[in-house]
Amino acid sequence: MEKFIIIEIGSTNSKAYLYENDEVIDLGRRTIELKNHYKVANKITDEDKKELFDFVNTNKLEKTYVFGTSIFRNLTNEQQDEWYKEWRENTGLDFTIVTPDMENEFTVYGAVANIDYKDKIAVMIGGGGSTELSIVENGHIIEKANSPFGAMDTTDMFPELRTDKASTDYDTMVKETKKLVNIPKNKADLLILAGGDYIYYYEELNYPVESNKFYKNPLQPYSLDVETMDILDRKFFYETSLDEICKRTNNDGWWRGARGMRLCVKSLADILEAKYIIPTRISMVYGLVEKIKNNEI
Repeated sequence: MEKFIIIEIGSTNSKAYLYENDEVIDLGRRTIELKNHYKVANKITDEDKKELFDFVNTNKLEKTYVFGTSIFRNLTNEQQDEWYKEWRENTGLDFTIVTPDMENEFTVYGAVANIDYKDKIAVMIGGGGSTELSIVENGHIIEKANSPFGAMDTTDMFPELRTDKASTDYDTMVKETKKLVNIPKNKADLLILAGGDYIYYYEELNYPVESNKFYKNPLQPYSLDVETMDILDRKFFYETSLDEICKRTNNDGWWRGARGMRLCVKSLADILEAKYIIPTRISMVYGLVEKIKNNEI
């Protein structure tokens, strides 16, 4: 029986998965703020490298595939060459930098495979340093609108989002975030949120979500109307203590970027004129599994 590990390394969050017995098992994730630290040092810092190497070496098997996303696309050719060499020396593994189109393709596969929905549906792949958007119809991507910004960029615009409670007007922040978005031509009533742990957000805040009433898929059990999403997000910005959540969950890095990600979600939902969101934990791992099984990677 085929068995291998897939590790995704993003601008903010890194994730490890085990594929075994036709099942994808989440081995855990670690928040490492690569993009924020890169902006300051103009390189991937030694501290971040050490933490990445530890995360990978803790999870790797003999057959392990590692993929890096947006932060690694921004490295100079010289930095990439240096990174590949240092990576191999410290992990013994290959490292593949995926393009935005590849990330789109792999993640959309996991989002739309085995769902029965006839109308257009949007898939947002939210990250710390990039936001990919695909419009899908009848299982096929009909439009892509990728944007070189993510949660870390919005928190850079509004640093208060990382503090206990926000104070700047919500609509003003959404308006500024929309200026960063590459606008798609198509609209969609449903917006699937992928690339991050959006279910974790609702679970930890004890925010209500409904069962997915549009289609049945074990990876997408919930839905939420955009009006209710908006009310809950405003509560998260202005009424909820971020310091308390970080302490309670022991997940400071993830939560300090969460308000920035919510601005990304709200901006795309408005632009798409979406009526419902589908929060998921789907990442590009499902598309990668298929490629690896078919010896295409």
